[in-house]
Amino acid sequence: MKSQRREEVAIGGRKTATSLSEQETVAPIALVSAPQMPPIGQLALYEQQEHDGARSDATGGLAIILGQLVAYFTNRAHIDDLDVLSFSLHHLFCRVDYLYNSALPALASWTATTQARPMQPDARQRQHIWMQLQTINRTLDRMEPLCHLLSDSTECILENFDLTSDMIPLPDDETTQELGEERSEKGWLQIVDPERWEQSFSSVTQHLLSWQQNNNTLPTFASQFARLLPTIPALAELDIAFATILDNAGAIFGDILPAFRAILSSDESIVAALLYDLMQQSDQLLVKFETTLEPMNALIKYYAIGPELS
Repeated sequence: MKSQRREEVAIGGRKTATSLSEQETVAPIALVSAPQMPPIGQLALYEQQEHDGARSDATGGLAIILGQLVAYFTNRAHIDDLDVLSFSLHHLFCRVDYLYNSALPALASWTATTQARPMQPDARQRQHIWMQLQTINRTLDRMEPLCHLLSDSTECILENFDLTSDMIPLPDDETTQELGEERSEKGWLQIVDPERWEQSFSSVTQHLLSWQQNNNTLPTFASQFARLLPTIPALAELDIAFATILDNAGAIFGDILPAFRAILSSDESIVAALLYDLMQQSDQLLVKFETTLEPMNALIKYYAIGPELS
C-alpha cells in the first residue's frame, strides 16, 4: 500500500446553507403556479436520484453475473477465493463508477470556474479543488487493494482449476458421461433464466457506457491545470492513466465476465484464458495507479490552503 499517496493538509472555511427568500416564504402559492424551472439544487437532486437508480440496477445485474461465475467454479476452487473474487469485483465496480460518474466530473466543474480568471483562484475555490483531488486520490487508494485481492484470488482459482482439470477422467468413461449429462441438465447456465441474465448484462453495459460518455466530455488534466504544466509536467500522464483505467475496467466488466456465460462448460482452455485475462487486466490497473501517484500528490500540495490564504 502506498501511505505516501495521501497528503494531510488542514483547510478552513465551511459552506453555509442558503435560506429561503422573503418572497418564497410569504407567497408559496404564486411560486408553485408559475411555470418556472426547478432550482439548481433540485435539478442536482433529480440527477443524483436517477444515477442512484441506474447504479442500483447495474450493481444488481453485476451480482447476478458474479453469482453465475461463482456457480461455475463451485467444487473447482476454494470457496474463500470465490468470496474474495466476488467482493473485489463488486467494490471495484462501485469505485470505478464513483470515479467517472461523480469525482472526476465534480473536479472539472470546479476547475471550470477558474478557467476565465487570469488571477489565482480564491481560498474557497482552492478548497473545493483540493477536496476533489483528495476524493479522487482516496478512490484510487481503495481501488488498489481491491486489485491486489482480485489478482491473488484469480490466480488461486486458476491454479485449482488446472488441478481439477488434470483429475477429470477421460471422456469415454461412463461415470464422466453421466456427470456430463447431469451438468447439462442442471448446470450453471440454467441457474438464471436467459431473459433475466440479459437484463442484468444490459444494466451493467449501460453503466459502462455512462463511464465512457462522461470521460469523453471531461476536459483533460493538462487543460484543467494548464498553467501548472511547467512545474508539474507529469500532468499529461494522468490523462493517459485515467483513460487506461477506464479501458481495463471496461474489459473486465464488459468483456471478460460476460464471456463466462457464452463458453461451453467443457472448454477448459477458454476458461483458463479468461481467468488469465482477468488477472492481467487487474495487474495493469495496479501499474496505472502507480503512475498517478506523483502528479496527484503534486496537485494536492499546490492547492493546499496555507496560513496565508486561510
